[in-house]
Amino acid sequence: MLYRKWGSSEDEVVKYTSSVLSDKEIMDEVKLTMKVHVIELYLDKVISKETCKNVISVINSFKEIGEEYEDVHEALEDYIIKKVGKDGDWIGLGRSRNDHVATALRVKARNELLDLLDEINKAREKILEVAESSTDIIFPTFTHLQPAQPSTLAHYLLYLEEELSSRWKSIFSSLKLVNRSPLGSGAIVGTNFKLNREREAELLGFDEVIVNTISATSSRGDLISAVLEVCNLDLALSRFAEDMVFLSSKFVDLLELPDSHVSTSSLMPQKRNPVTMEILRAKAGECLGNVISLSTIYKGLPSGYDLDIQEMNPHYWIPIIEAKRNIEVIHSLIQGLKVKSSIKDETVLATDEAELLSMKGVPYREAYFDISTRVRQGSFKPSENFESSIRNKAVIGSPNPEILKRDLKDYRERLERDKRILKEYKDEIFSKLAQLRALEDDMQEG
Repeated sequence: MLYRKWGSSEDEVVKYTSSVLSDKEIMDEVKLTMKVHVIELYLDKVISKETCKNVISVINSFKEIGEEYEDVHEALEDYIIKKVGKDGDWIGLGRSRNDHVATALRVKARNELLDLLDEINKAREKILEVAESSTDIIFPTFTHLQPAQPSTLAHYLLYLEEELSSRWKSIFSSLKLVNRSPLGSGAIVGTNFKLNREREAELLGFDEVIVNTISATSSRGDLISAVLEVCNLDLALSRFAEDMVFLSSKFVDLLELPDSHVSTSSLMPQKRNPVTMEILRAKAGECLGNVISLSTIYKGLPSGYDLDIQEMNPHYWIPIIEAKRNIEVIHSLIQGLKVKSSIKDETVLATDEAELLSMKGVPYREAYFDISTRVRQGSFKPSENFESSIRNKAVIGSPNPEILKRDLKDYRERLERDKRILKEYKDEIFSKLAQLRALEDDMQEG
């Protein structure tokens, strides 16, 4: 132990309050944050270049958090002091675990969200690719889980792409809130030593600083917002998964899922259980559980840092990491998805018939009741077929193949724009981080 000078490392309070296990997830980000702090001390002429070089070398060699420590921050500082000696004592100047953990959490979240946004775009790419070859494949739609009107597989897939596009925008917006720097805020009110917070933010790849030091050190609202948006993504994926389970069941037998996504029974050899989609539904439920955990821990805390906040940390990473896996599974499934059969129930053309009557001059409600009566009496005979029903759709976003082709072009342009935005944003972050690497290289050469 470094900070506690009473009791011993064997006290039950140390083990009970320790975050060593969950801190392993952010060890690299904690080391990065410490390096920027040490370089800032050097640039402010608190420590020599030689000391800075030695400390950074020691930080790079730090690989393990001992169980006798409260957290990774204490373990790292103690490791530096033991390796460097008296000069290592200087790194505590202007530094608190409160601003350092807040910084590391945001760097970690930023990296995970960037990866997730990449995976979403890859899935969108595959969806558009399959949709472009599916504009003429008849596919049902449902309301209340009852047959509604004829559509196409392309139209259905573009529903999923629309959902992913919206979630991509929301997650990207939350990323920009996350990518702000708390570093240099100390424990809660900053520090008497004038650290250059803007320079620290730049070296870490952040867009800007979180100005107020109370907010910087103790708010987790931006991280919670990001997890909420990720959970919203999982909700959309879970609804799609439910569609796949339902439409591939033998009761409906409309879709065939790829062999890699189904499993048989240990007893019943005929079974093709949609196991990946079942797990995906469960993962969405787990994500909601993490949101509840974050919210219930956070809601009653006073302002300023409280140790309850460290118990929130695992609940940030699990949802984002699982969402990436969910997206990868959807990507894989779509490229092997097969439509086995088409619509057979002609009553799904009833709306078309009522609209055709209305367009010939019959008030719609009168036409509606006329067609409704014929359906109930079993005398309904449509004048249209499924293909003409789809071709007759006249509004943007409908399954009419000609309209869909224009929509596909717009969707493709939107995806390319999002990919370009993400690449430019990542390049900006990496160029800032390159400044840190350049300073570190300069230390080693010096």
